[in-house]
Amino acid sequence: MTDSLFGNDIDRAARDEAVVSAYEHAGRTLDDLPYTDEFETLIATVRVTDENAQHREVFHRLHNLRKAGKLPRLGRAPSTPFKRSYEDEQLLIGLVTDAAGSLGQRDQLPYTTDFDELAGKFMRETGLNLDRHALWRLIAKLAK
Repeated sequence: MTDSLFGNDIDRAARDEAVVSAYEHAGRTLDDLPYTDEFETLIATVRVTDENAQHREVFHRLHNLRKAGKLPRLGRAPSTPFKRSYEDEQLLIGLVTDAAGSLGQRDQLPYTTDFDELAGKFMRETGLNLDRHALWRLIAKLAK
């Protein structure tokens, strides 16, 4: 049985190095990475070593590496979250809290059905048509 993203073929340090290298090449901050072409490229790179790597688990591993101080700082995010009305932001905070338990737990959401459901509810209630990346950037901004 394996506890890792890459199975038993590679030790943890080598696996982490592969993920960090792919992250550096993506060139986006962790908050700006989900639902982008760069994240798809990162996943493709990781899948060279682990063909079964899933978006959610790779995103989670990146967070653990950041907490351990093993991810480089990439500066400012290339994209900026757009501004929404106070009412839209409050609605989104409520939806995130319902889905994740708190705004602080938002990083559990990308690449889950909870995020997809939250996105659908937000779009229906606001009449907006945001892509997943724009919605994620708004959530990340609200948590700051």
